[in-house]
Amino acid sequence: MSVEQTTQLIQLILNSVLMSIACALVLGGLTARHTFISQQLQGLHRPEPSLDADLRSPATGWSVPSRLSYRRSQIHRLRYRYRISRYSVLSAYYALLFAILSCFALVVRGMIDWNALIPIALGCFVIGVSTLLVAVGLTLVDWHLSDRALLDEVQQLLSLGTDPGAHRWQKQFSKTKAPSTALRQHRQKMRVG
Repeated sequence: MSVEQTTQLIQLILNSVLMSIACALVLGGLTARHTFISQQLQGLHRPEPSLDADLRSPATGWSVPSRLSYRRSQIHRLRYRYRISRYSVLSAYYALLFAILSCFALVVRGMIDWNALIPIALGCFVIGVSTLLVAVGLTLVDWHLSDRALLDEVQQLLSLGTDPGAHRWQKQFSKTKAPSTALRQHRQKMRVG
C-alpha cells in the first residue's frame, strides 16, 4: 500500500469511528427519552388517590366519564409516542451497528489487501448515516406529538429524572383542568380574607 492509500484509509477509519461515537451519543439520549416516556405511561396506569378523590368530588366540575375519557386519551397518546420512541431507539441501534461494521471492514482492509472491502465499508457507512437520520426524524415526530415545550423535554432528559418537578405532567392534569379541592378552598379563603 502506498502512503496516499494509507492516508485515505486512515481518514475513512476516523470517519467511521466518529460516526460510531455520534451514534452512541444519540442512542444514549434516545434511550433516556424512551425510558422517560415509559415511566410516564406506567404513571398513568397507576391509580392516584388524589385523582380518585377528585372523581368522587362534585366540586371539581368534571363528570366521571369525561375525566376517564381524558385519561384514556392521554394513555392512547403516550402509547403512540412510546411506539415511535421505540422505533427511533431501534434505528439508532442499527445505525451504530452499521457504523461499527464500516469501521471493522476498513480495519480488515488495512490488514489484508482486498480492495472489495472499501465499497462494503462505504455502503455500511451510508446506510448507518441514513438510519441515524431516520432515528432523529422519528424523535422529531415524537417531540412534535409531545404536549410539553421542547426546552422542558431537554431539561428533563439532562436531569435524568432527578428533577423534583419530573412528574409535573401528572399534577398538571388536576391543576389545569380540574383544580383540587384544597386549592379551591385556598382560593376562596384568599377572596374572603
